[in-house]
Amino acid sequence: MDKRTIVCKVRLTPEEHNLFKQKASGYGNLSAMIRDAVRQFNDVGTIRRMEALNEMTELYCKYQQDLSWLGGNFNQSMKRANELAIGHELRQDYYDQVILPQVRQILTFLEEVKSEQHMIAQKLVKSHP
Repeated sequence: MDKRTIVCKVRLTPEEHNLFKQKASGYGNLSAMIRDAVRQFNDVGTIRRMEALNEMTELYCKYQQDLSWLGGNFNQSMKRANELAIGHELRQDYYDQVILPQVRQILTFLEEVKSEQHMIAQKLVKSHP
């Protein structure tokens, strides 16, 4: 380990100093926190990555809401189709041969979308410094 002999003075307001101390609480000391922050800092790259992460987070939330909405509508539609089939207002063979196969395809597709979305979110979280 290199010996740290150089002292770097930084002027701070009392508020900034308190913020530094709060942020450094997990590091053990202020110097370690500052060294780590500088090591990770890349203004252009970091800003772009943060912007991309924020955009992906917004899209993720929007798609989650859309999928929830679609799921609710889908459940209502299936409930109504079941009611019609039970009440003999919808032919059972049509329900079994047309509706159910389509439902299975839609459910498979929705599960794939949710799974892919989850994998993307996991990758974003892991790649974020």
